[in-house]
Amino acid sequence: MVFVAIGAVVSLLSLRLREQEQRYRGVFDNSEAGTFIVAPENAGPRIEEVNYVGAALLGSTTKDLIGEPITRFLDDPGAWRDFQVKVRPDKAVYGYEAALRRPDGVAVQVIVSGGRLPDGRIILTLVDITARKSAEDALRQANTKLNIMGRLTRNDLMSAVSGLLRRISEGMGEFDDPAVRRYLESLEEDARFVQRRAEITRDYQDLGLRPPGWQPLQEVIREVMSCLLLPGVSVRSWVERLEVFADPMLDRVYVNLIENSARHGETVSEVVITYQLRDDGLVIYVEDDGVGVPEAEKEKIFEYRVDGGGGLGLFLVREILSITGMTIQETGRPGEGARFEIHVPPDGYRLI
Repeated sequence: MVFVAIGAVVSLLSLRLREQEQRYRGVFDNSEAGTFIVAPENAGPRIEEVNYVGAALLGSTTKDLIGEPITRFLDDPGAWRDFQVKVRPDKAVYGYEAALRRPDGVAVQVIVSGGRLPDGRIILTLVDITARKSAEDALRQANTKLNIMGRLTRNDLMSAVSGLLRRISEGMGEFDDPAVRRYLESLEEDARFVQRRAEITRDYQDLGLRPPGWQPLQEVIREVMSCLLLPGVSVRSWVERLEVFADPMLDRVYVNLIENSARHGETVSEVVITYQLRDDGLVIYVEDDGVGVPEAEKEKIFEYRVDGGGGLGLFLVREILSITGMTIQETGRPGEGARFEIHVPPDGYRLI
């Protein structure tokens, strides 16, 4: 009777193991990503198992790939060493970009994710991003050409404005009639406005041209403060260990916010930068002790208006942040100081 019971338990366990194996095999074979199991042998890492999508990605068949060294298909064989270091028993790797080279010479760009199995083997999933990378390259080239055209147009505009200002100055010295002088002064004001706008577009001509990346916020603010002259205003930042995923022009965000406090806060003596974790991400606070922003102006300060009534600097701040999904709003109390809140999405920050 005991042996019968043991036999029943063994049969039941064997059945469940077969069911689990079939389930995992179905996931492996039918995955929409190329999936590989790589054995780290002494002679080099070799492909032990691969699904149909993975074989098609490498321009081969599952049968022909078994036993092949994975490094044979890497455009840079050293990339495997780098990836292997990142894959530890307690940590998987996600979003690792690599270039593959198929036997027919065709290059394939992929995103690789992987983890180490209990027996030491490595399981990999590869997603083809060749089309996306090609589109990004084409868009980058188009942006570069548009940037060149914008630079040439801006240079022509600046030259024309400089010539106009020179003629206005000559006219101011030639005419004494008050009406004519008022007219020339109004023309000079308009020309100066165009000149300032052109200078700002020069500063932001590379917006969105380079890919975003992880940036240590404390270091960004430290570099910003090394370039600003703010007599009578102290800036304190408490954002150590915080990195945000942002456009390379993130420094211009804090230049504008800090300068905005110093220029418009009237009684500002201190700017404080902190952050707070929330369920929906993270919020960065930029606060000052000035006069604050009137309720009716809280949204208008971010608007771009042709007549110059809006704040172009804060308009561009919002644009820079929006590239990586961040938002900004002013939430301070009038009379108690300005308070800018920058919301960072959950995948847009990390604490190191």
